[in-house]
Order: sequence, then C-alpha cells, then structure tokens
Amino acid sequence: MQSNHSGRKRWAIIAGLAFTVLACLWYVFKDHSSSLPDFSRFDQTVEMKEAFFTYMEPIITSENNAVREQRSRLKTIARAFEAAGEIGFYNRWRLNRLADAYGVPEDFATEMKIATLLQRVDIVPVELAAVQAAKESGWGRSRFAVKANNLFGHWCFDPGCGVVPENRVAGRKHELKAYDSVGEAIAGYMLNLNTHPKYLLFRQLRAQLREAEERLSGVALADGLLYYSERREAYVKEVKAMIRQYREFTSEMEAQAQT
Repeated sequence: MQSNHSGRKRWAIIAGLAFTVLACLWYVFKDHSSSLPDFSRFDQTVEMKEAFFTYMEPIITSENNAVREQRSRLKTIARAFEAAGEIGFYNRWRLNRLADAYGVPEDFATEMKIATLLQRVDIVPVELAAVQAAKESGWGRSRFAVKANNLFGHWCFDPGCGVVPENRVAGRKHELKAYDSVGEAIAGYMLNLNTHPKYLLFRQLRAQLREAEERLSGVALADGLLYYSERREAYVKEVKAMIRQYREFTSEMEAQAQT
C-alpha cells in the first residue's frame, strides 16, 4: 500500500516538473509583440485609431487566452474539490502556483483559496483594455509608451526600473515602469486589475456578470475603476464614453471590411 502511494507521488512530481519545463519553453518562444508601431506618423485621426486598435486587439486577445487557460485549470481543480472535499498532490501544486501568481495568501484554506482565485483569474474585456491603453498612452504616442511599452501608466519604485517623469516632484522616487514588450505590459495591466485591493469592485462586478451568465461588458466593469485615476468619477465617465465610441468605430471598420 505504501509502495503504491509512493509511486503515485513520484509520478505527480515528474508530471509537475514536466509541466514547468513546458511552461518555460512556451514563455521563451511566445510572440510577445515587442515594440509599438509609430502611431505618430498618421496625419488622420481615424487612420491612427484604426491602426492602434488593429494592432492592440490581437495582443489583448492573446493575453486573455492565457488567462482563460489558467481559469479552465482552476475550474477543473474546483470541481475536483467539490466532488471529494479535497484535492490531490498535483492539483494542490497547481493551485498553489496560481495562488502565488495572483497574490492569494498561502495560509488560506483550500476552499477560500479557490473562491478567491475564481474571482481573480479571469479576463479583461478587449474593449476595456484597448480603450484604457489608448487613453493612458495617448494612442500609443506618449514618451512612456514609445520608450518603455508602458501603455497603462503603471508606476514602479526601484531606481532604473522605468522612465523618470519629466515633471516628477523633488523627493519622489516613482518611475513609469518599463516593459520588454507590449504583451508584457498588457499582462501586467490585467494582473493589476485582478489583484490590487483598489480594484476589488471591478472583480466583484465581473463575478456578478459571470454568475448571471451575462456578457462581460467594458461599460459595466468600468465602474470598478474608480481608483485608477485621481479624477475618480470623471475618469470612469470618460472611459465609458470611449468604450461606446470604440464600439461604434469597430462596427464601422467591420462594415467597411465586408464591402
């Protein structure tokens, strides 16, 4: 009996190591869409917007697909726990890796860990991510976007971690974080919304839409971005207006493509 248990444990460890190796290979060879195009070259605003959205949408979708895969694995673990009241070694290992990635405390009980992750491991609507990228980066033309792939205004605090703002107040140490790729910047933005305490309402609204089996609407979820900007309600209102414009704009683009 002890031998069978040891054998299962050994195979679980081997499977875990194999998964880690494959994940590393996937990351190394993944197309991270390294640098932004020069959006300042467009003379016409409509052409610039079309180019920006056309460039951003597939990268956002790719990062969302990575999150979907994580969520799918999480739901498999959740079903196993619901059925048996416990999970095996391999599923526990996978759950703890997700918990570490999404900032869930290690000492949480399994049920609480799963419930917290189900609220955190989820996608950000393309329309919301695309609009915020446009708003925060000046349509990909800001100094931080061009020099550091920083599309969402994220800060960092270690010296040399990014680009120093030109108007930074004396004594302040923040920089605009540098990203190796646009994909990395989008992944960082999604992780920020999915983990930071200030965006708990965002996650709760998304969970409510999931529970109601409704579409994840960027307009509805924008209410959870109250603390994204010091401008609070005014910022949320502008994001919602931009999403509605985005919908109209992309509908027109699709209609033109079919003519």
